[in-house]
Amino acid sequence: MARIRPLGEDEVSPEIAEIIAASVRWLGEPQISVGIQAYSPPVLDASCRLNAMPAKSALLPPQLRDLVCLRAAEMIGCPF
Repeated sequence: MARIRPLGEDEVSPEIAEIIAASVRWLGEPQISVGIQAYSPPVLDASCRLNAMPAKSALLPPQLRDLVCLRAAEMIGCPF
């Protein structure tokens, strides 16, 4: 359980609410990390940009990039 209560869509600006809604569409439920980062929009923005970088990078072939992302998620215990 998170020590900081994650913010919900109804407690944030429309831009942040859309990010939370996107995480719900992607995973079926809000990501706790997104709700916590919503307390600081610049941190949430930086996190979103950082998470998007592997897909934008042309340094790795797409199949290897997917395997790296999957392995990183596995190492931290992500359920996907």
